[in-house]
Amino acid sequence: MQKIISWNVASVRARLPALLTFLEQEKPDIVLLQEIKATDETFPFFDFQLAGYRAIISGQKSYNGVAILSKKSLDHPVYHLSGFEDQARFIQADIGDLTVISVYVPNGNPPEKDPADTSRLRYKLAWFQAFEQQVSRLLSQGKCLIVGGDFNVIERDTDVYNPEIFRSSALMVSEVREAYQLLQKNGLSNMIRQFYPEPHTYTFWDFQGGAWPKNNGILLDAFWVSEQVKPLVAQAEIYRDIRGWAGTSDHVPIGLMLPDL
Repeated sequence: MQKIISWNVASVRARLPALLTFLEQEKPDIVLLQEIKATDETFPFFDFQLAGYRAIISGQKSYNGVAILSKKSLDHPVYHLSGFEDQARFIQADIGDLTVISVYVPNGNPPEKDPADTSRLRYKLAWFQAFEQQVSRLLSQGKCLIVGGDFNVIERDTDVYNPEIFRSSALMVSEVREAYQLLQKNGLSNMIRQFYPEPHTYTFWDFQGGAWPKNNGILLDAFWVSEQVKPLVAQAEIYRDIRGWAGTSDHVPIGLMLPDL
């Protein structure tokens, strides 16, 4: 069996001690990271090499950034979605017979100083369209596909502690929900949803407002897999307790267990 982890770490350098402890504890084979906030020059490649991982990243200084770590070789890397090279939010590689993608979907909410500005929402929807076109291409090629990441979508009202607060948010508006649901219509299955069908299952608790002790959470992270992979998934996991660690992210890791391919 192999274990695949996805985690929005909210700065890989700030979370490095917690991340390395988690890797030692869980010993995953593949790790998808989001919001690494690092470039090639500042990403801790050596630390991960010592822990037994090869790494590729699509980095950006202070913002965004995604990475894939693997104990096996990372082949045929793709570092950006076509047309969206300005923000580091997508990375893809082949690992054995699997094609894996780490994504950090744009938030889409307007700047605080200009709440009427919809440009970020339009960018998010255009990004989703390009992402889904990439997924469709891979599925048409018969790829065994796993996509993990922070999707920045509240798909259902029961995925958030108080939906009324977020009703007009770019995490929750109907256009964003519909764009997200196209993944399922295109033939992918959400394994977190399958193994955690209960309402008010969360993967994110804000650093502010006492969100963690109050359990004011949101389900933002997911693993989507292609039809060939779905019946092979033995377990999905939300590592909820990690949110209580010192020096950790506001997101928790999620995991999949499946046979070696």
